[in-house]
Amino acid sequence: MSSLTPLLPLAVGMAISPLPIVAVIAILLSARGRTAAPIYTATFFAVTLAAISVGALTAARASGAAPGGGRVVVIVLGALLTVGFSAMAILSWRGRPKPGATPTAPGWLSAMDAITPARAAGLGLLMAATNSKNLPLELKGGALIGAAHLALPVAALVCVAVAVVGSLTLILPTALGATGSSRVVAALDRLKGEMIEHNAVIMTVLFAVLAANEAAHLVHHLV
Repeated sequence: MSSLTPLLPLAVGMAISPLPIVAVIAILLSARGRTAAPIYTATFFAVTLAAISVGALTAARASGAAPGGGRVVVIVLGALLTVGFSAMAILSWRGRPKPGATPTAPGWLSAMDAITPARAAGLGLLMAATNSKNLPLELKGGALIGAAHLALPVAALVCVAVAVVGSLTLILPTALGATGSSRVVAALDRLKGEMIEHNAVIMTVLFAVLAANEAAHLVHHLV
């Protein structure tokens, strides 16, 4: 089970995604938010779980086809993630707003006020399926699970657990927003503004940490 230890930082890395969080907050603040937000979050969770499952099945089949095949999948993904996250950290830092400049909110946020449950499902699918940070993490997490040679029910449970942790920053606001509390609504509105303002810095730090984490795991597998 020690081979599954890296799953926690991977899941935390999935959870820290400013734009999906900003989206769920914007949905919650809309007129139909208490209906649309759970649909958005459930769709995002479903796509996350599907990607993790694909990674697990791929590694499990590689392990079955050749001894050590699952380990090779994990090493290759680790090397790609180390390079990819390093590049993303540099690009995110270079793309940060100039000193004194006001960060611009994504254009799609203006459409959140009139969002419907069907559109919320589409947005959840889009956010999860095109997330350049989360998809590699989900595949790597799945690969670790698949390479661990767990019994099928246990592997499925671990996949679900990782998907839950990876979606927790959407699940919690959705649950809080369901209360309809004015304090919760005000806090979510402030959080949305802060995340838009500091998105570049948050992502730069996150990418740098993820790159260092993947490099450490890569060295551990190779030594």
